Order: sequence, then structure tokens, then C-alpha cells
Amino acid sequence: MAHHADRGRLGRLGAGWVTILAAQFLLALAAHAAPVTVGPVIITVPEGFEAAQTQRLKKTLITAWTKSVRSAGLKTLLQINVIDFGSAPGRPAAPQDLNIYAEKYLHQFLGGIERRRTNYVSSPIAHIKLAGLPAARATWNGAVGGRAAVGVMYSVIVHNRFAVIFHTQDLGSTPTSGMFEAMQSIEATRLAPSAAQPGIS
Repeated sequence: MAHHADRGRLGRLGAGWVTILAAQFLLALAAHAAPVTVGPVIITVPEGFEAAQTQRLKKTLITAWTKSVRSAGLKTLLQINVIDFGSAPGRPAAPQDLNIYAEKYLHQFLGGIERRRTNYVSSPIAHIKLAGLPAARATWNGAVGGRAAVGVMYSVIVHNRFAVIFHTQDLGSTPTSGMFEAMQSIEATRLAPSAAQPGIS
């Protein structure tokens, strides 16, 4: 009888440890893949990406994460820039206008990349949807300190008020696994609730 009782206690202890470990795993998973609100959008940052910086400039919010994927301190970058260009007009902009402004901001930010790279080239602009809105995307290649680099940039206009620029980059001539993870998160971005969208001062 005592032998059976011991086995019962061990079974209950084992089940308890399994429950605790499962809960810890779920908590860790949630910590790594929790949705983050950045201005007017919500993005689920991929596991392994760690917060690098958050800067508030005039009418601009910059948030970034990096992931160490190789030795020698090399990191994949995921960055979001939100520009608040003023109160939205009374009526929604037409989709073609949103495309035009998305392209405008994409060209502007790609220009900044071009000035800091050598041997810079970019792909034709692709028109896609982000969070259900018209958006623009381009891939660029260049060199940083003599080393090949590659990046993918997205631009979308939210609520006729915010230009949101997503950017991921890494060393190499083709997108890395870390960049693909970042791109999946970017392309799954959704809009934040209206109450969580204050302007950027």
C-alpha cells in the first residue's frame, strides 16, 4: 500500500512540475513575442530581437531592436520610424493619394540610406498592403565600411496623419534569416486602437 502511495505522490509531483514548466515556457514565449505598440501600429517583435533604442525627436518616434545571429557582434536590425505630419483632414484620403505619400516617404528614407552607403542600388518599388492600407516596399544593396549590406524598407500612411517607415537590414548581399523574421513581423503589423494613438510632439 505504501509503495502505491509513494508512486501516487511521485505522479502528482511530476504532474506539478510539468504544469510549472509549461507555465514558465508560455510566460517566456509571451515575453519574447509580445505585441508592442509603436505610435499608431502594433507589431509582434520576433523572438531573439532585443530593444536597442527609442528616440523621440520633433514629430518623430524612432524604435529599434537588434538580434545577434552570428559571432563578431554582427546584428540584424529591425527599426520603425513614425513621423507625425499633423492632424488628419476631415475626409479620408483616396487610396492613390496614400500610395503617393507612402512612395514619397520611402524615397526620402532610402535617400538617407544611400548617403551612408557605397555601391548603393535599390529595387523597383513594390506596392503592397500593410495593416490593410496601401504601402510601398523596396530592397536595397550597398556596402558599409567595405562590407556588403542589404536592407528592406516599407512605408505606409496611417490615419492620414502618420508616416510609418519599417526597416530591416543586415550584412550580406541577400536577406538573412533574421531579416525574414523581421519582414514577417512587419507584414503582420496591425493598427493600434484609436485611443492609443496620441500625436508625437
